[in-house]
Amino acid sequence: MPKRKNTSINNIILINKDKNEAIVDYVVRCLEYNIVTMNIKPGVFISEQAVSDELKISRTPIREAFYRLEKSGFIEIYPQVGTMISLIDINLIDETSFMRMVLEKEIVKIVIENFTDSYYDKIRKNIDSYSKNIKSNNPYKLLEIDNKFHEMLFKIANKINVYNWLKDYIKHFNRARVFNILEMDRNRTLIEHRELLDSIKNQDVKKSMNIIEHHLTNVHNDLLFLKDKFPDYFKK
Repeated sequence: MPKRKNTSINNIILINKDKNEAIVDYVVRCLEYNIVTMNIKPGVFISEQAVSDELKISRTPIREAFYRLEKSGFIEIYPQVGTMISLIDINLIDETSFMRMVLEKEIVKIVIENFTDSYYDKIRKNIDSYSKNIKSNNPYKLLEIDNKFHEMLFKIANKINVYNWLKDYIKHFNRARVFNILEMDRNRTLIEHRELLDSIKNQDVKKSMNIIEHHLTNVHNDLLFLKDKFPDYFKK
């Protein structure tokens, strides 16, 4: 049973509600954004009332949002204690990175077979965008650009439905990526994206496989480093 460490969430970042978006969907998306961006830290306790006050929304949709966030593993509800933002689970991240690595190695093979100069130019623009934003104070922006890079590979391989399915499974991985962006070397992603694009253009399958495998699994060692620095954020 965890001890209550912190109950302050008076700094929730409010995101824009989409037109016709259900209130519960909005609450889930808003809280996920704050959890993934590490704006609400792992191990912090929150309450329906506190979230209701921050979002100016009644407690009924907050309660449903908590239920959905518990199912997705972002919060843990402890009766008589409270509701806690889940700690980072390195084993879960490892499984996600393994799944991505297996899938994307096959995606890259297909991309190499179908690659054109037009695709090169589009991906190059994405890499340039990452470079321009690399010193930004908005790590989520870099995460979005990073994810867009990989989404483009799935589109080229004509497997966008696979990517859309995958998005629901990489949310915890995204939180690890944002933590990495905040605390580690941002240039590594930029360098690896450039190297992968060049190896794809040169139709170098072996090199592409090595790059994508390293690119999607080096998060493990990063998290071990961060766990030593921020032990309270991680599952024991």
